Amino acid sequence: MKKEKSPDRGEPIQGEINFQNQSKDSISLSKRQRKVYELLLTGKYSVADISIALHYSDPRSYIRELRKKGLNILDEWVENADTRHKQYWI
Repeated sequence: MKKEKSPDRGEPIQGEINFQNQSKDSISLSKRQRKVYELLLTGKYSVADISIALHYSDPRSYIRELRKKGLNILDEWVENADTRHKQYWI
C-alpha cells in the first residue's frame, strides 16, 4: 500500500512572523529574530548590549540570519581605551 502525503495546511510555522520590509518583499522571521531586528531599529548596540537587553546568549547568530534574509544590518568597530567591539544597527 502506497502512503499518501497529507496536504499542506498552509498555516504559519509556530513562532514565525511575516512582515513587509522596505523593498516590499515578504520576509519570515522567528520571534527571536524579530526581537533583535526591532532592537536594532532603535539605535546602535554591541553584542553585550543585545545579550543584556534580550537575554540571548549569542545574538550574532541572529544578526547573521537576518543578513542572510536580505536585511541591511550595519556594523562598525568601536575602540575604547583598552577594548574593541562591534556595534550593530539598522
